[in-house]
Amino acid sequence: MAREATITQEAINAAADRIRAAGGRPTARAVREELGQGSMATVLRLLQHWQASQGRAPEAPMMLPVGLQRALLEFIGQEVASAKLVLEQELVSAQQAEKDLIAENEAQTADLEALQTLHDALHAEHSQLEGRYAQLTTDVNEARHTAETHRQAAEAARTEMAKLQLRLEGVPRLEAEIVDLKEGLEAERAARIAADQAAAVAIARLEQTQGAVEDLKSRLVRTEADLREANQEAGKLRGEVSTLQGALESTRQTLRQTQEEARRAEAAAVELRGQLAAAASTGRPRV
Repeated sequence: MAREATITQEAINAAADRIRAAGGRPTARAVREELGQGSMATVLRLLQHWQASQGRAPEAPMMLPVGLQRALLEFIGQEVASAKLVLEQELVSAQQAEKDLIAENEAQTADLEALQTLHDALHAEHSQLEGRYAQLTTDVNEARHTAETHRQAAEAARTEMAKLQLRLEGVPRLEAEIVDLKEGLEAERAARIAADQAAAVAIARLEQTQGAVEDLKSRLVRTEADLREANQEAGKLRGEVSTLQGALESTRQTLRQTQEEARRAEAAAVELRGQLAAAASTGRPRV
């Protein structure tokens, strides 16, 4: 959104009249210093309107004596030379004002580019943290699901082992198999504890990431407020697709790892159930 001018034509006219009344030349720089505000571009544009309104009315032709005409010609020559000098000085002032205007525009352009770079960096960081937040949320859900699966499998194995111990009580030859089953149960319990620990770590990382996301959102709001006036032509942000693709690939890798761990746990549970079934069939009373 373009900024509105803070000075008016009347203020420029009054400042130029004061400078000329004090014996000075009302250049753009002098008028700006007199006002104490406004950009060089606005001051120069309004001062040109004031200068255009300062034209002199032409005098009516007169018939004068030759001596007087010669004196007038000499006087006019002097006035022309003086006016030429004044015009040259005004030209130098105008060139200086143009240089000042160019420098000011370049400074404003550099500031705008810096703000745009900061805006892009904050948007990229925000998108990256959102991707990490979504990834961590998925990891926590998967870890909880895996832990619940392991917990259910351990509970079922514990129940089967209790039944088997009741049925095989007093049978010495099955003690070795019971020991093996206990070791499998301990391994399953260790896997469940590891899954619970992984879930706790993921939850802690999720809480840290949520704090970082909230902080980034507040910084982004402040930055967007500063850029609201200077960012009309800001295009669609680039880099979000590559960032999202990277986050998606990371999430896929984590999902593949979690699925592999789930398959291994499921295979262990199947093997344990097979051992329990074999032990149960071996210890069944004969008729």
